[in-house]
Amino acid sequence: MNDEVPSAPRQPLLDDDSRRVVAAALAGAALGAWPAFTLGVYGVIFFEQHLSLWAAATSAFLALGYARGPRVWRRPAVLALLLPTLWIVLAWILPVGGTSGIYQALFWLGVVITVAGLPAMAAFLVRLIIPTAERLQGRERLAAVGVVATVMLASFLTGTQHPRILTCEDFSISGNYSPDNCSPGTGSTVR
Repeated sequence: MNDEVPSAPRQPLLDDDSRRVVAAALAGAALGAWPAFTLGVYGVIFFEQHLSLWAAATSAFLALGYARGPRVWRRPAVLALLLPTLWIVLAWILPVGGTSGIYQALFWLGVVITVAGLPAMAAFLVRLIIPTAERLQGRERLAAVGVVATVMLASFLTGTQHPRILTCEDFSISGNYSPDNCSPGTGSTVR
């Protein structure tokens, strides 16, 4: 006599729904982790990250206009792609550096645009590149956003705790400025 309970059929690991969630989470987390880490280490987001977001957003904005015609530029979602350009224009017009309220507001606007914009840009690009990715609904969308938020938060916290896991040499060998509170010693990335 067989006492085994029949098991339910197993779903494939990578069905279409899982692929969409993983692609959205991977793209968003990959783009958002580095700015979150540098914000944790240095308290700033590097200009390269602002400019990378600007280049991706501007490319998507222009490509959509060329592919679909200029009327597509009237859509709010497409116009949102100009937020990094707005930040650059404001940075150009307003005085650079300093401690004024305007400078601080511009700094935090850049942080918000970059930290929120990179994952949003990744989600937008995933929808453009992966057929049916726009079908992410409810729980799947929440799962992708949750993964991206978790990875970005973990990256930020890792950045704030960098003296425990990275040395000054790790930063310098990678071409980054060694923060004041970095740990001395041979880096973990140096052999």
